[in-house]
Amino acid sequence: MDDRHHKEVLIKELQALQQEIGELRAVESMHRETQEGFQAIEVQLAGIIHSAMDGIITVNDSQHVVLFNAAAEQMFGYSAKEAIGQPIDIFIPDRFRDAHRRHIEVYGETQGTNRRMGALGSISGLRRNGEEFPIEASISQFKRGDHRFYTVILRDVTERTQVEESLARLGRLLDESVNEIFLFDAQTLKFTQVNKGAQENLGYSMDELMNMTPVDIKPEFTWETFQELLKPLYDGRKDKMEFSTFHRRKNGSDYPVEVHLQLSQLRQSQVFLAIILDISDRKVLESQLRQTERLAEMGTLAAGMAHEIGTPMNVILGRAEYLMRKTSEESTKQGLATIVTQVERITKIMNQLLSFARRRSIERRPMVLASVVHDMLDVVQDRLKRQQVHLVLNLEGTCPKVFADSDQIRQVILNLVMNAIQAMETGGTLRISQECKDSSVYLSIADTGCGISKENIPKLFTPFFTTKEVGEGTGLGLTVVHGIIQEHEGTIRVESQKKKGATFIISLPIFDSTRHST
Repeated sequence: MDDRHHKEVLIKELQALQQEIGELRAVESMHRETQEGFQAIEVQLAGIIHSAMDGIITVNDSQHVVLFNAAAEQMFGYSAKEAIGQPIDIFIPDRFRDAHRRHIEVYGETQGTNRRMGALGSISGLRRNGEEFPIEASISQFKRGDHRFYTVILRDVTERTQVEESLARLGRLLDESVNEIFLFDAQTLKFTQVNKGAQENLGYSMDELMNMTPVDIKPEFTWETFQELLKPLYDGRKDKMEFSTFHRRKNGSDYPVEVHLQLSQLRQSQVFLAIILDISDRKVLESQLRQTERLAEMGTLAAGMAHEIGTPMNVILGRAEYLMRKTSEESTKQGLATIVTQVERITKIMNQLLSFARRRSIERRPMVLASVVHDMLDVVQDRLKRQQVHLVLNLEGTCPKVFADSDQIRQVILNLVMNAIQAMETGGTLRISQECKDSSVYLSIADTGCGISKENIPKLFTPFFTTKEVGEGTGLGLTVVHGIIQEHEGTIRVESQKKKGATFIISLPIFDSTRHST
């Protein structure tokens, strides 16, 4: 009985032992598989580290290198064999070493798992050849036993920094340029950058322009016609293109421009660099040059006409006056008087042409402008009364003398006053006033007459342009006025609306003894 019981106990113990052995074998098998797995992972991790495009450096708690991958070798110019065991300081410019060491020490105390190293500010690496270069870095830490290790992942951002600096430099050049400069995407045509000059000229903000394309500011183009224009750039037939067009401002006004287009590669996208030259001033100068040439031709023509027509007109005038004295028949006298009147009118026109064509040299002297105005008004007093024009003068004050030719300024004022009187057929008010501002005296001649339409104001000083009925004016008076004021280094401008009168404002330079010689 006892033997049998003892045998059963032994069997149970044996079975328990066999179970434990089986479990131990299972554990051993699992451990072996785990070790093999760990080894595989370590091999795989080593491969990843070795082939990583970023530099990977691991240092121990004394900040000496224990791992240095291939990208780090290429980045710093050291082999792994040379780098391992060296202090991390050799890869950092001297001025950053203390801060970097303190950063790692403090980071180690935080027990954090990783951190971007931007807290250090601008981070630079140091190549073996002594060259500094910008880097981005992140750091992580782990413990093995009693030892702490730090792994730093580094990225050389030299190329990106250069691109960013180039873009910043380009941005500065864009904004400082007096020309309009646009960058827009080659596919969507949407603007990506527009300089300040263009924003101010067009009247759009950058936020508004970012949702616009070149087609939005070029009224003569559609999407299709503009894309067709760009094809030679897309397919490489041309490196750049130049053409003239118009740009439309936000307020609806247009202005002439010359466009210079070029296809560029910026980062991963193709854009157009569009440099726009506002040629409004050039167009004005060209127009002025053409007008000057026409005036020169007209001057030659006028001089010839005055000579060819003047002589026979004098003969006709002399004979008509002679016959008027001889005849006693009233109807004949009236007919001859008409001839005399019309010949005098022709002579007056020819004198205006000669004045326009061969204006004498001005003889400028210091003069009181108000005195010239008063002298001129004596001549037109009767005309003012007949036309029922009320005169308002504001010539008081202590305005200094102007530097001008009194005869020519009298001609200017007389011409402007007579035009004002003629514009008030049923009477009105003529206001003449002066004021001193800066280095000029301003004389204003304003009427309450029929006014001038907006479209006619730019034409007023054009030779032979007139709004008067045929036979009532030559269209040369204001041209002569404009020329005289320009010769005096002054200005003349017009403010008017249809049926609301007109104001002509002339400026003449104040006499300056240090600048003007008499």
